[in-house]
Amino acid sequence: MELKIFINSLYLHRNKLLVENNIKINFILPFKPRRPAGGFRVMYEYANRLAHVGYQVHLTFPIRTQYMKYRFPYLIRRVLSKIEGFDRDQWFDFDPDITMSYVPQVEDKYVIDADIVIATWWATVLEMGALSDTKGKKINLIQGFENWEGHEDLLYSSYNMNKTVNIVVASYLQKIVEQHTKNRVELIENGIDNNIYYLKKRIESRKVATVAMMYSPQEIKGSKYGLEALYIVKERIPELKVDLFGISPSPESLPEWITYSRDPEDLCALYNSNSVFISNSFTEGFGLVSVESMFCGCALVCTDIEGHKEYAFEGQTALLVEAGNSERMADRVCELINDNDYRIALARRGYDYVQRFSWYNAIEKMEKVVKSLL
Repeated sequence: MELKIFINSLYLHRNKLLVENNIKINFILPFKPRRPAGGFRVMYEYANRLAHVGYQVHLTFPIRTQYMKYRFPYLIRRVLSKIEGFDRDQWFDFDPDITMSYVPQVEDKYVIDADIVIATWWATVLEMGALSDTKGKKINLIQGFENWEGHEDLLYSSYNMNKTVNIVVASYLQKIVEQHTKNRVELIENGIDNNIYYLKKRIESRKVATVAMMYSPQEIKGSKYGLEALYIVKERIPELKVDLFGISPSPESLPEWITYSRDPEDLCALYNSNSVFISNSFTEGFGLVSVESMFCGCALVCTDIEGHKEYAFEGQTALLVEAGNSERMADRVCELINDNDYRIALARRGYDYVQRFSWYNAIEKMEKVVKSLL
């Protein structure tokens, strides 16, 4: 690992010398999250890594975004933004050269001038699309088919913003977006940091009846069905031990054989402590945690949805289950626990396949898009 880190640092230093230091990139986020969130983490990684190679990077957090549901009224959110600033609740280690600001909303009079402006989530993208050319050439980073709460007409409109390049993180998203726009569409698969997620414990040496799962109260994550499946597995395999993790409070009345970790500090160690990872989502843009688990040597059992099928191929790199089918999820987990050789082979193939999801590849492709716009 130390050699890999050294080589990566040389790569970053070499590229930093090649970048024009006056190129400014502004990332517009829908809001500032207080806890880890996959879509924000992807934006933060791009911001960090582009800053590392010499770009001037700024993060913009609007206090009001149209169609966003908020817990507190606008005035309270504005006061909190003044109190909190950018030092509290910081769950991501930002490059020290990155600058940040809160703005009342995404409008020309509040948003800084830049060479490139990048937004994610359709409502934020619509507001970005109305900005003047001085705010930067526009990029829409599409991380999922964001139709969870309706407004599909507006969602499709966000693919069609004038002078905007759409970047998608998965091939199925590319097909959807290309059906609804003539704008340029580029595929850049998400990266995983293999200095953070890697094999700490040999796949062969793990306790077999161990399963990890991310828990979320959001219905689209399907955690209810995952827990139902785990209870079924426990009835069949009494020695089962489960690690749950998430950003929300622990679900109530968990039995002693299920451990819950809120915001675990070492997620890599948690993955490496388990033989199997299950994902029960009804929809995913990409499914970062599933890929992280595969980087750490878990055999994956996941729902048969488009986001998972970017890397989960039945019987080759993962086992697939119809979303919401707890009984079938339990069957497939038991398959792996009862056939350790099969579990090891599946985990190895999955591990080998996901090595393609490199941040160095992603940044190289993103830089090509950025430079093509300047």
